[in-house]
Amino acid sequence: MPLIEETIDVRMSATELFPIISDFEKYPDMMADVKKVTILERGEGYTVSEWINEIDGRVIKWVEKDLIKPEENRIDFEQVKGDLKTFEGFWQLDEAGGDTKITFSISFEFGIPMLAPLLHPLLSKKLRENMKQMLADIKIKAEGQAVGVIE
Repeated sequence: MPLIEETIDVRMSATELFPIISDFEKYPDMMADVKKVTILERGEGYTVSEWINEIDGRVIKWVEKDLIKPEENRIDFEQVKGDLKTFEGFWQLDEAGGDTKITFSISFEFGIPMLAPLLHPLLSKKLRENMKQMLADIKIKAEGQAVGVIE
Protein backbone atom coordinates (compact mmCIF):
# COMPACT_ATOMS: atom_id res chain seq x y z
CA MET A 1 0.00 0.00 0.00
CA PRO A 2 1.65 3.29 -1.08
CA LEU A 3 2.43 5.83 1.65
CA ILE A 4 2.93 9.52 0.85
CA GLU A 5 4.08 12.02 3.44
CA GLU A 6 4.77 15.74 3.10
CA THR A 7 5.72 18.39 5.65
CA ILE A 8 5.90 22.16 5.84
CA ASP A 9 6.91 24.66 8.54
CA VAL A 10 4.49 27.44 9.42
CA ARG A 11 5.22 30.53 11.52
CA MET A 12 2.37 29.98 13.97
CA SER A 13 1.86 28.01 17.15
CA ALA A 14 0.20 24.59 16.94
CA THR A 15 -2.62 25.89 19.18
CA GLU A 16 -3.39 28.68 16.69
CA LEU A 17 -2.91 26.45 13.66
CA PHE A 18 -5.04 23.48 14.76
CA PRO A 19 -8.41 25.26 14.23
CA ILE A 20 -7.36 26.11 10.65
CA ILE A 21 -6.33 22.50 9.91
CA SER A 22 -9.50 21.05 11.45
CA ASP A 23 -11.94 23.43 9.72
CA PHE A 24 -12.46 21.15 6.71
CA GLU A 25 -15.47 23.05 5.34
CA LYS A 26 -13.22 26.06 4.69
CA TYR A 27 -10.69 24.06 2.64
CA PRO A 28 -12.38 24.94 -0.70
CA ASP A 29 -11.86 28.65 0.13
CA MET A 30 -8.09 28.22 0.35
CA MET A 31 -7.32 25.20 -1.85
CA ALA A 32 -8.04 25.07 -5.57
CA ASP A 33 -8.17 21.26 -5.76
CA VAL A 34 -10.73 20.90 -2.97
CA LYS A 35 -14.12 21.63 -4.52
CA LYS A 36 -16.44 20.88 -1.59
CA VAL A 37 -16.33 19.48 1.93
CA THR A 38 -19.57 18.76 3.76
CA ILE A 39 -19.73 17.69 7.40
CA LEU A 40 -22.29 14.88 7.50
CA GLU A 41 -22.00 14.12 11.22
CA ARG A 42 -20.29 15.78 14.16
CA GLY A 43 -19.70 14.06 17.50
CA GLU A 44 -17.41 14.15 20.51
CA GLY A 45 -13.92 14.09 19.00
CA TYR A 46 -14.93 13.15 15.47
CA THR A 47 -16.61 14.22 12.26
CA VAL A 48 -17.81 12.35 9.22
CA SER A 49 -17.09 14.43 6.14
CA GLU A 50 -17.81 14.14 2.43
CA TRP A 51 -15.05 15.37 0.11
CA ILE A 52 -15.07 16.34 -3.55
CA ASN A 53 -11.59 16.97 -4.98
CA GLU A 54 -10.33 17.47 -8.49
CA ILE A 55 -6.94 16.11 -9.43
CA ASP A 56 -5.77 16.57 -13.01
CA GLY A 57 -9.29 17.22 -14.24
CA ARG A 58 -10.67 14.10 -12.54
CA VAL A 59 -13.24 14.37 -9.77
CA ILE A 60 -12.57 12.13 -6.78
CA LYS A 61 -15.25 11.71 -4.09
CA TRP A 62 -15.17 10.00 -0.73
CA VAL A 63 -16.61 10.04 2.78
CA GLU A 64 -14.17 9.86 5.67
CA LYS A 65 -14.29 9.61 9.44
CA ASP A 66 -12.00 12.18 11.05
CA LEU A 67 -10.75 11.58 14.60
CA ILE A 68 -9.97 15.07 15.89
CA LYS A 69 -7.46 15.15 18.76
CA PRO A 70 -6.64 18.76 19.67
CA GLU A 71 -4.79 17.67 22.83
CA GLU A 72 -2.35 15.76 20.56
CA ASN A 73 -2.45 18.32 17.70
CA ARG A 74 -3.47 15.43 15.45
CA ILE A 75 -6.28 14.42 13.11
CA ASP A 76 -6.54 10.82 11.89
CA PHE A 77 -8.83 10.05 8.97
CA GLU A 78 -10.08 6.96 7.19
CA GLN A 79 -12.32 6.57 4.16
CA VAL A 80 -15.61 4.89 4.99
CA LYS A 81 -16.96 5.11 1.44
CA GLY A 82 -15.40 6.18 -1.82
CA ASP A 83 -13.47 5.55 -5.00
CA LEU A 84 -10.51 3.68 -3.46
CA LYS A 85 -10.36 0.42 -1.51
CA THR A 86 -8.32 2.12 1.23
CA PHE A 87 -7.66 5.80 1.86
CA GLU A 88 -6.38 6.85 5.29
CA GLY A 89 -3.88 9.11 6.93
CA PHE A 90 -3.26 11.87 9.41
CA TRP A 91 -2.40 15.51 10.01
CA GLN A 92 0.17 16.05 12.79
CA LEU A 93 1.31 19.41 14.17
CA ASP A 94 4.66 19.54 16.01
CA GLU A 95 5.79 22.80 17.55
CA ALA A 96 9.43 23.87 17.51
CA GLY A 97 10.15 27.34 18.82
CA GLY A 98 7.60 29.73 17.34
CA ASP A 99 7.05 27.53 14.28
CA THR A 100 4.93 24.45 13.74
CA LYS A 101 5.80 21.59 11.43
CA ILE A 102 2.71 20.18 9.70
CA THR A 103 2.98 16.56 8.62
CA PHE A 104 0.34 15.31 6.18
CA SER A 105 0.40 11.56 5.56
CA ILE A 106 -1.79 9.43 3.26
CA SER A 107 -1.81 5.74 2.43
CA PHE A 108 -4.10 4.26 -0.18
CA GLU A 109 -4.92 1.16 -2.17
CA PHE A 110 -6.90 0.80 -5.40
CA GLY A 111 -8.13 -2.70 -4.66
CA ILE A 112 -7.46 -3.94 -8.22
CA PRO A 113 -4.29 -6.05 -7.88
CA MET A 114 -3.64 -6.35 -11.62
CA LEU A 115 -3.71 -2.56 -12.14
CA ALA A 116 -1.94 -1.56 -8.92
CA PRO A 117 1.63 -1.65 -10.35
CA LEU A 118 0.56 0.76 -13.09
CA LEU A 119 -1.88 3.00 -11.21
CA HIS A 120 -0.24 3.34 -7.77
CA PRO A 121 2.82 5.28 -9.07
CA LEU A 122 0.61 7.61 -11.12
CA LEU A 123 -1.80 8.34 -8.27
CA SER A 124 1.11 8.65 -5.81
CA LYS A 125 2.66 11.36 -7.98
CA LYS A 126 -0.63 13.26 -8.32
CA LEU A 127 -1.44 12.93 -4.60
CA ARG A 128 2.04 14.17 -3.63
CA GLU A 129 1.61 17.24 -5.86
CA ASN A 130 -1.86 17.82 -4.42
CA MET A 131 -0.62 17.43 -0.83
CA LYS A 132 2.26 19.89 -1.39
CA GLN A 133 -0.20 22.42 -2.79
CA MET A 134 -2.61 21.92 0.13
CA LEU A 135 0.20 22.47 2.63
CA ALA A 136 1.42 25.57 0.78
CA ASP A 137 -2.13 26.95 0.75
CA ILE A 138 -2.52 26.34 4.50
CA LYS A 139 0.82 28.08 5.13
CA ILE A 140 -0.27 31.13 3.13
CA LYS A 141 -3.65 31.25 4.91
CA ALA A 142 -2.17 30.77 8.40
CA GLU A 143 0.76 33.15 8.05
CA GLY A 144 -1.43 35.76 6.39
CA GLN A 145 -3.91 35.44 9.23
CA ALA A 146 -1.11 35.68 11.81
CA VAL A 147 0.07 39.04 10.44
CA GLY A 148 -3.47 40.34 10.06
CA VAL A 149 -3.85 40.20 6.29
CA ILE A 150 -7.41 41.07 5.36
CA GLU A 151 -9.05 38.74 2.87
